[in-house]
Amino acid sequence: MTNLIAVLIIAAGYLGPVQSELMKSIGFFALSGAVTNWLAIHMLFEKVPFLYGSGVIPNRFDEFKLAIKDLMMK
Repeated sequence: MTNLIAVLIIAAGYLGPVQSELMKSIGFFALSGAVTNWLAIHMLFEKVPFLYGSGVIPNRFDEFKLAIKDLMMK
């Protein structure tokens, strides 16, 4: 949904006569931020080939589970 809104803002920047450069800049920044956030969340849970640090949660699930248990018990 966020990506679609960002693309619509970019299109408005190309089609609209008012503040077109500003609208395009806002749209491109929003789209790049949305894609970056999507990739970061994806990399937490899935292993992405050739990207260091991806798949952290599945790789260290037992450590996370023990740390949460210790936190709850204390």
